Amino acid sequence: MRTDGEDLTTRSKIRDAAIELFGRHGFANTTIRDISAAAQVSPGLVIHHFVSKAGLREACDRHILGISSQRAVDKADVASLQKMMAEYLSKPDAYMAETAYIRQAIMDDSALGDAFFDALVAMTKDMLEAGIANGSIRKIDDLRAAAVVLATNSMGMLVLGRHVARSLGQEEFGVGTVNLLGVPVVDLYTHPLYTDERFLNAARAALETPAKSEEQ
Repeated sequence: MRTDGEDLTTRSKIRDAAIELFGRHGFANTTIRDISAAAQVSPGLVIHHFVSKAGLREACDRHILGISSQRAVDKADVASLQKMMAEYLSKPDAYMAETAYIRQAIMDDSALGDAFFDALVAMTKDMLEAGIANGSIRKIDDLRAAAVVLATNSMGMLVLGRHVARSLGQEEFGVGTVNLLGVPVVDLYTHPLYTDERFLNAARAALETPAKSEEQ
């Protein structure tokens, strides 16, 4: 009979193997047998702990989202963001499996994929609220829409990683690409792209016109 501690270790071992294989091959192309072989346990033990592949996928999602949730809030703190970036640049391999998993999750056309993206949007909204509270981010009228835009931009980097890297003369999306993108990305968020509000006013006018026409 395994102790609770041993069960937790076994669950973690299976979960981590699943995260790596799901990220590398996708959810549909990874089997319970593949995961059990990578974790060096029996397929029956995987089922014992997670009931099904879907149950294992949900456990992986919760684990990855739990890590991402803390990082999202940390991004609203200057010192934490600097530490996070430095840590990634010093040991990028530690983030490879997690990054690959997130890429597969947001490309997955399923209810679980939808739930994963919705969770990322919620985390981004939490980050914005934390930044507004500590004064590092300006007040935003529609936080939900802003969170969707920011989450989409961030996840787009992962989905289009190969093209992003290639366009910057890199062989793959890794440290070299992050070194080239880091400052320009933060610069775009720090300083307005437009020099005044003409484009903002034009967008507001264009979006208000149809609404007025419908009322009439």
